Amino acid sequence: MTTTAKTQSMIGKEVVVSQLIDAPRERVFNAWIDPAKLAQWWGPHGFTNTRCEIEPRPGGRVYIEMIRDADGKMFPLDGEVEAVEAPSRLVFRARGYNPANDSTTIEDRVTATFVEKEGKTLVTVHLYVLEVAPAFMEAAERMSVGWSQSLQKLGSSTANKE
Repeated sequence: MTTTAKTQSMIGKEVVVSQLIDAPRERVFNAWIDPAKLAQWWGPHGFTNTRCEIEPRPGGRVYIEMIRDADGKMFPLDGEVEAVEAPSRLVFRARGYNPANDSTTIEDRVTATFVEKEGKTLVTVHLYVLEVAPAFMEAAERMSVGWSQSLQKLGSSTANKE
């Protein structure tokens, strides 16, 4: 009973994370829609992406295979792009799932906005939680940490180099 109540507590919640990145808006936006660049920064510290696909158009597919470095466990994600307004906004649904039985672990709608700030880019990610399996409640509650780490990695991979 407590687990169900706790699980329900995240559904319908919004998580917001922002990062000012020292790179032009077009470069930062491109790092979200170019699969090779997406693979460099997606996910929290301690994860590597072995496969990244994104079709940056409404109805386009999103597919990412994150591997946890510590134990090699795969965390796949699939989804669909809902809106692309280059270079200012990207919206997609993302569903993490268990590959053994295709059951959803966490599903959310991700809205990323990109605002030019004197040659830098303010990236803001709004995650609206749609579904969380009980076993992934703790992970859902730490999404802000994971996204903060992802945006730090995005900043490192796109930063202006002197």
